[in-house]
This record gives sequence, C-alpha cells and structure tokens, in this order.
Amino acid sequence: MKKFLLSLLVLAISAVSASAQIVKPLEQPSEKEFRKAVKTIMYKTNGHDINDKRMEAMETTQAVLNRFPHTEWNSFLKESDPLKVAELERTGVPYFLRQAFNKVHKEVRTTKVKDGTVAVWLLYNMGYIVKTPTATFGIDIYSKHADELLDLLDFVMITHAHGDHCTKNVTEGMTKRNKPVFASFDIKGANVTKITDGGVIEMGDITIRTTIGDHNKKWHLDVTSYEIDCGPRTNNTVIYHTGDSNNYKQLNPQKQVDIFMPHMAVGLNIQAAINKFKPHHVFLSHLQELGHKIEKWRWTFHDALKLKGKLTHDHVWIPCWGEKVIYNRADWEK
Repeated sequence: MKKFLLSLLVLAISAVSASAQIVKPLEQPSEKEFRKAVKTIMYKTNGHDINDKRMEAMETTQAVLNRFPHTEWNSFLKESDPLKVAELERTGVPYFLRQAFNKVHKEVRTTKVKDGTVAVWLLYNMGYIVKTPTATFGIDIYSKHADELLDLLDFVMITHAHGDHCTKNVTEGMTKRNKPVFASFDIKGANVTKITDGGVIEMGDITIRTTIGDHNKKWHLDVTSYEIDCGPRTNNTVIYHTGDSNNYKQLNPQKQVDIFMPHMAVGLNIQAAINKFKPHHVFLSHLQELGHKIEKWRWTFHDALKLKGKLTHDHVWIPCWGEKVIYNRADWEK
C-alpha cells in the first residue's frame, strides 16, 4: 500500500511539473528573449507538434502577455498617429501583433496554393485567412491594420456582432472595395449580404452553409457557424468555423469536416462536437483576446494546453498569431 501511495504521489508531482512548464511565474523576459520567442512561434515551430522549443516560446510570450492589460490594448487601438503607432509596435505585445500581421500579409500575397491544398493563417483571436487555388477570404478578421490586407481578400464572413469578431475597418473597408461581407445582422456603414439559418452561399467554386446558434444561455440565435467547402481544387476541403457558438447540438455540418475552429472556452462541449462529426483537425481558437481583462476571459496558452490534454483526438492544434498551415486532405486520408 505504501508503494502504491508513493507511486501516486510521484505521478501527481510529475503532472504538476509538466503543467508548470507553461504557468510557473516568470520574471519579465528581456526584449531580446521575447523577440526570439515570437520568431520561434511564427517560423520555427507549429501548433500541432508542441515540442520543448514551442513550449519555451509560449511560456516566454505568455509572460509578456500576462503583463499587458486591456486598458493598454484599448489605448493602442485608439491611437491614430502613425508615428506613435509605429513606436508602440517596436516592443512587447504590439510588436508581436505587428510581426504576425506583416507575416500573414506577405504570405497571403505571395503563397501559391497548389491544387489539392488550402493555406490557413491565424491573424488574431478567431480571425482566420484562408487561401485556396481560386479565392482568398477571411473569417472574423480583427486587426488595427486590416485595411492593408483587404485588397487581397475576395470576401469576408462575420460570425456575430461583438467587437472582437466584427470591426468597422473591415466592414467599411470591404464595402468601399465593393466586396461581399456576409453576416446575419445589419452593420452601420457596410453593405452586408444577409445570411440565414440553413442558408447556402456560392462564391465561385466555394460553397458555404450557414447555421445560426446560441452564444450562451442569455444570447440566443445570434452566432453564425460557417461550413466552408473550399472547392474541387482543394479536394473539397471543409473548414467549420463556429465563432462563439456554445451549443454543440446546433452544429450540424453536412460534409466531412477537415478543420474545426471552435471557441475553446465559451461553454461549447468540444469533445461532444468531436464525437458528433469527427473532424480531422481541431484548431483551438479565441486565445489571448486582449480586450478582456487579464484575470477574466483572456484564455492563455496554459488554458489551451490543459484543454488539449483532456480532448480525445489526435490532431488538436494550438495555433498562434501569424501561424500558417498548409492543409492537404489527401495526406490525412491515407
């Protein structure tokens, strides 16, 4: 019995130690350490294979993120002087965001997407850019510099009206360019193509099915999930972006889902959703939303790692800002 209890104690200590890799208190990293971590996350590792290098980089960046209050974020968003913005983006969290944006902007512009594949970038929060051999589109794009990106997009989709998913610079910018904005609600200053529950949108060879569901127990039928068949030249890769939907029973994709993009902490039973429609990959989303207070609703890398450890699925990703994924359905069907 003593040996058994000792074994349990060793296991418990090991588990705590493993968890502590990402949550142990850190002194503020130097700017050099932080920049190295940002580079490691965006260029040298990926959100699928969480190796020691990735863990260390996430730990370093998390230490900086944990010292960046929502008040500073709001001030940064409101700053309109280009010189002051550039100065703010030389260090810390704004530096990370700008580097991620620059990387995404350059890669969206220059990446040649081969037949059979799709390129996917996480820009910020739940904002993804997707490029196929025939089109480029965005979902819930949110960036201070979004206007620099909109010329590259053919259309955008918005899941719901909250400010971390729907922003004026995107909706008005796309409207000025006479490009489609899809949403279930009216947006001031924007020409919105209204979608409905159970609707179907055809954009060239891309087919989009929409489902409108609940955000939480108080807000009903106000979040759109998008089931996006990226077309025959991608082997009909399907991306399923659920925004802040929290009721897995309302999620009913009609086709095999390749990439499932759920909010990781809105109350959605992700395991039940996985069991229901068996996606090939899960991209845990809505991490590090800087508009939320540090101590409330700002989910961290550690939160995502804990959730990843609980989910029964072989391909759960923790993507970071600026990360690019080239997906080939054929590789996952062998």
